[in-house]
Amino acid sequence: MPFIIAAFALVGLLIYGAVRLYVSVAAAYGAIAGGAAVLTAAALITGAVVSLIRRHRAVHGVNVKGQRIVSLSGSWGQIAVDAEQKRGSLRLHDQDARFLFADIAGADAVERDGAWSLVLRLKHQTQADWQIPMRNRQEAKRWAKIIALAATQEL
Repeated sequence: MPFIIAAFALVGLLIYGAVRLYVSVAAAYGAIAGGAAVLTAAALITGAVVSLIRRHRAVHGVNVKGQRIVSLSGSWGQIAVDAEQKRGSLRLHDQDARFLFADIAGADAVERDGAWSLVLRLKHQTQADWQIPMRNRQEAKRWAKIIALAATQEL
C-alpha cells in the first residue's frame, strides 16, 4: 500500500512540476515555448528512466520463462549465469565448468597486450583460473560486476 501512495505522490509532483514549468516559460516566452519546455523535460526524464532500466537489465538479466539468465557467447565459448538457481556454466575452448555462486572466488577485468579479458577464479575446480576473452573494456567491467554480485549472492 505505501508504494501505491508513493507512486500517486510522484505522479502528482511530476504533473505539478510540468504545470509550473509551463506557466513560468509561457509567461516569459509564449505558449509554444512553454509546451516545448514541458516536452523537453518529459523527454529528458523518460531518457533517464530508460537508461536506468537498460543498465539494470544488462547486469541483472531479464526474466524469461521463469529464469533470469545473463549470458555471453563468442568464438571462444559461452558463459551463462542463472540468478534464480544461483549457478553458472562456462564453456571455454572445449573445456566445460559448472559452478555454484558459492564457488566463485573472484573475477577481475584484465588488459593484456591491448586485449581485454575477464579472469574468473573458481574454488573446487580442477582449473582455478579461467581467462575469458572480452570485446572491450566496458564488457569486461560489466562481467566483473556481474560475477562479483553473483559471488556475494546479490545477483
